[in-house]
Order: sequence, then structure tokens, then C-alpha cells
Amino acid sequence: MPLRKLIKGFVKRKLRKRGFHDIRGLGEITTIDEFLDRAFAIQRSSRKQTLDDVMQLRKKYEQPILGEVSVERLLELLAQIVDPTNFYLFCGSQLTHTLQVLESMEKAGITDKEFLATTLIHDLGKLAVLKGEMWENLEGGGKIPLGKNVPGSGFANCTFNWDHADVVHARFKPYLSENMQWLLRWHSIQPECEPLMDATDLARYEKYYKPFVRHDRTFIFHHLPKKRLSDYLPLLKELFPRPVLF
Repeated sequence: MPLRKLIKGFVKRKLRKRGFHDIRGLGEITTIDEFLDRAFAIQRSSRKQTLDDVMQLRKKYEQPILGEVSVERLLELLAQIVDPTNFYLFCGSQLTHTLQVLESMEKAGITDKEFLATTLIHDLGKLAVLKGEMWENLEGGGKIPLGKNVPGSGFANCTFNWDHADVVHARFKPYLSENMQWLLRWHSIQPECEPLMDATDLARYEKYYKPFVRHDRTFIFHHLPKKRLSDYLPLLKELFPRPVLF
């Protein structure tokens, strides 16, 4: 059975157990099928990116999107972002998702301040949609190799599709350590990317990516975070004391 049908069936069964039913024909309300159809359509469109597209997007995001802004304000804006490709979060905001991931990491005993702060900002690249960027250039179901690449040559020497991870990496490079720059840039990689890693990538993959992705992709999304953004302001002010050029 195709993956798309399996996911649809899984989502429907889970929601029906909780009292959700088919709502076709009720005006502007989006059904589960319609939400999933739109999500998969965006992902298919994203997979059509070419190397030329990636070069143009890289050049585009060498320039600021919003100008000098506090990181607190950027995260407030993230509350306006609903990712139409995320069929687990549905219409929850990206800020809600971010707070869910932070809560899960803290419960797991992660205390590294820069690691937690990087997790707070990891999806800020999706803010580009507020300036008219198309979703297929920000989220296509994860980062995959594009063009010809040599196994073991290292991510920095390979080519990939462009997504929100590249946007936030482009804008936050000056403000983070090399390890956290790496995590921002590659936090959306898919398994097809793994054979391309070199020794440095592999070390960071084990130390940072695995602990991060466990919470980013597997935490229960239908959950109201216990903490608010305001609870993380001391951390943000410590790691990002001045506005960033975003």
C-alpha cells in the first residue's frame, strides 16, 4: 500500500478514536483528506527543485528578510506560522511545536544552554513565508541529496535541496558556535543524506542531531506545552543579548 494511503488511514483512525469525524461539505472547513492532499502536493513540488533553484535561493537569503530584530520578537512571529505540510501538528503553530520540543528535551535532562537556545530558533526559517516565500522552498518533507555527490565527502561538499533550515542557518551563522551552526543547517536531513557524512559530520550527528531529532520528530504533538515563551526569555537574553540581522 502506498505510504500516502497508510498515513491517511493512520491519521483517520487516531482522530476517530478521539471523536473526530468526516466533515466533508461543511463550507470552508478543511477535511483530513484535503489537509493531507495539500501537504503531499507541497512536498512533491519541493522535490522538483533544481541546482539552479538552490543557487538562486542561496543568493536571495544572503540578504536579511526582516532586518534587525530581537530573537524574542522572531519567536513571537513564529506563532503566526502554521506549516501546511505538517499533518501531525495540523493547525498548531510553529511556536507551539517549538515549545513542545523544548519541554521534551528538558524532561530528557538536556541542559546545554546553547543547544536549547538553538532548538528554540531551529524553525525560524519558516518566517520567510511572511515575506511571500513559497512553502515548497521552505518545507518539502526534509533535506535530501540533489545532483551528483560522493559518499563520505562531507555535507559541506555536497548539494541538497533548499529548505527552512538553510534560511535560518544563513541568518544565524554569526551568532552561534560551529557545532550549533551545523545543527541548524542539517536539522532536517533525511536518511538518504547519511552516507554523505564525513568524520566531522558523523561526530556532530551522534552528539547533537540524534538527541535533537528524537524530540523534534517523535514528541507527541497533540499536547499543550506547560511552559510559555516568556519562561525562556532569560535564556534568550543570555545567548542573544542584542538584536540579530534577520
